[in-house]
Amino acid sequence: MKKTVVTLLCFFTVVSFNSCKKDKQEKVIGLKPIYTSVESIERIEIKTDEKLEVPGKIYVYKNYLLVNDQGKGIHIYNNSNPSSPKHISFISIPGNNDFSVRNNTIYADNITDMVMIDINQPSKPVYKNRIKSVFPTQIFPDQAGKFECVDASKGVVLKWEKAVLTGQTCSK
Repeated sequence: MKKTVVTLLCFFTVVSFNSCKKDKQEKVIGLKPIYTSVESIERIEIKTDEKLEVPGKIYVYKNYLLVNDQGKGIHIYNNSNPSSPKHISFISIPGNNDFSVRNNTIYADNITDMVMIDINQPSKPVYKNRIKSVFPTQIFPDQAGKFECVDASKGVVLKWEKAVLTGQTCSK
């Protein structure tokens, strides 16, 4: 009888500790990837009006001011009057964070691809070409800290978002 009671006590102790571990997942503030499909990142669109939300790189080219909207694309402003630039177009390039201009052509990152946009007429930019897989696939955010590990089966990482992470995390 004494052996049975001890066995039952051990059993309940083990079960209660295991259930506590399952219920108590570590919660940390970190970054989680926001995924999109390959088809959606390849959709380059020209728009006449789009609000500038997260300005990045600023580039002066001829009488134009080109401003990266981080992760979204490039705004083009007529800068003939620098005290009052006029928005003339927006090139939607998902995942875009950097670009350069040469000979009336914008060369921009589009996640892992490079796209070329003709700006001979900046009010009517024209998508010209894409070179696939020029840039490495991003498997961790640009900043250090905790982050949710990338799961390639969910798609391509478009951006990173601050979140409360539970379960397994990675760090840089």
